[in-house]
Amino acid sequence: MSGQTVVLNLIGGQSLTGTLTYTTTPKYYGTDFPDVLTVTVSTKAHTVRLDHVSSIGQG
Repeated sequence: MSGQTVVLNLIGGQSLTGTLTYTTTPKYYGTDFPDVLTVTVSTKAHTVRLDHVSSIGQG
């Protein structure tokens, strides 16, 4: 989903709609995903920890 427009729903009821970016790291056992995501809303980048996200949907 990196590079796509998403709606990121946060614990506590807030949401961010913007372009999602993250970087994965290939490992011998599969793929290692990051602990944080970046959502760019307009021109401002917001970094969000995964444990603060309740759901992610395509926007």
